Amino acid sequence: MMAFRRWQDLDSGAVLRILVFVAIFSLAALPPVDPDLFWHLTNGQVILQSGWPHTDLYSFSAPGHAWVMHEWLADLAMALIVRAGGLPLLVALFAGLVTITAACLYWLLRRGGLHPTLAAILTMAGALAGSTAWGARPQVLNVTCFAVLACGLWLHREGKVPAWWVAPYLWVWANLHSGFLSGVILVGLFLAGEGVEAWRNHDARALRRLRGLALYGLGGLALAFVNPYGWDTVLFPLGTLFSPLIQNNIQEWASPDFHSLAGHLLEGILFVVLAGLGTGRVKARLADWLWTLAFLYLALSSQRHVPLFVLAAAPLIGRSAQALLAVGAEIVPRVSKAPAQRVALIATPIAPARSRAMALVNGAILVGVAAGMLGYRALPNLRPSQEAASIAAAYPVVGADALLREGRALRVLNYYDYGGYLIYRLWPSGSHVFIDGRVEVYGPGVFSDYLAVSYASPGWHDVVQRYAPDAIVLPTWHPLVGALSKDPNWRTLSADRVATVFVANVAGSQ
Repeated sequence: MMAFRRWQDLDSGAVLRILVFVAIFSLAALPPVDPDLFWHLTNGQVILQSGWPHTDLYSFSAPGHAWVMHEWLADLAMALIVRAGGLPLLVALFAGLVTITAACLYWLLRRGGLHPTLAAILTMAGALAGSTAWGARPQVLNVTCFAVLACGLWLHREGKVPAWWVAPYLWVWANLHSGFLSGVILVGLFLAGEGVEAWRNHDARALRRLRGLALYGLGGLALAFVNPYGWDTVLFPLGTLFSPLIQNNIQEWASPDFHSLAGHLLEGILFVVLAGLGTGRVKARLADWLWTLAFLYLALSSQRHVPLFVLAAAPLIGRSAQALLAVGAEIVPRVSKAPAQRVALIATPIAPARSRAMALVNGAILVGVAAGMLGYRALPNLRPSQEAASIAAAYPVVGADALLREGRALRVLNYYDYGGYLIYRLWPSGSHVFIDGRVEVYGPGVFSDYLAVSYASPGWHDVVQRYAPDAIVLPTWHPLVGALSKDPNWRTLSADRVATVFVANVAGSQ
């Protein structure tokens, strides 16, 4: 009977809210073509076979350089998932993580009393604003961990969950991704804001609860050092966060592009907050302000942090949107109550049969639209044949096959985005790449040399001569393809619409 009543309560608003999450899952089920995906999978395989490496294994440009595999647990999990169910399972699970994060965002937006339908709309906007981080990659897991922690801290504030879980949670997160420091910041700002509020209100009970949270938070930070790389894992994010070379040349570390859809949605969210504050009706706790301001700074510095800002600011965003909704309700002319009351006296309540019929109609709409979303977007990207086609359209599949047929270990000077895929295909047979997404391994010297070649800057030929690669793999559209085609020291091994592969005619002559 209870299940029937819940089904009977399926109104149009509930249908919209459910469809928002179906849409987010469908949009997040992206083809497995993230440039870093394949070296993450190789990392997991290496751990399974020989344990944790501490020096670079994959390149000839930085052999033996110190390497902190700070996402080791995520890489291991990804490799095991692919071993169990292939890339389709990996894509589905990471789309599920994005959806869980969106559910946390919705929950946080509702904490301020925001109307459910408006919360669903803002959830979609917030999810898409941070969609540049989507894909089968540990960063998605990092954002989900952040979202769950934010919800957990809210529940702790309400006295619904204890504090002890924070310590093991931060420890596991630290082994999944070095972005756990964002969680430490979240806890620290929460303690600061709530501590000031409790002190002002002379709330001894809240202060005791916060002391417990502080102890467990410090315990989690201490446990974070218990990992295969020790303090290097904990300090790892600082090297990338403050690296001008990375900030200026890696897209996801650059500031948000406010000409893109994600950038426009971020602008819209900021407008909602500013306009809501302008009404003078927004009341928020100090911790909410600290979360919002701190992660807004990070988001404006790097689009990689936009999802963290949306989640951290969600309570304030929700209150701001609700304030605007209240102002709008006051502006719209009100209907006179007298006619409505007269109608209410003579109106017949909706019959249960009619209510059930409407619920069935809503259910049919829900099933039909959800099936259409999943069938149009998600399911095609979960088919192995479609995933293989997507990979072949993005990476040098034909070129890697040709290099493997050479039957020897090669030093491959490669396009940056191809590094992870070439590691996955060629490293097991003994070949090494020039560069991949692990920029911290290569340092500014190698990365600057790569940029000189990639941008065809004056002196690029000297860089090639200095590193003496056996093969070069570039996108077919790259300007150096024409120059290398005319160079007698190089011959074309393979070429298709995606990539062109050159091999040296005479070893050492290039």
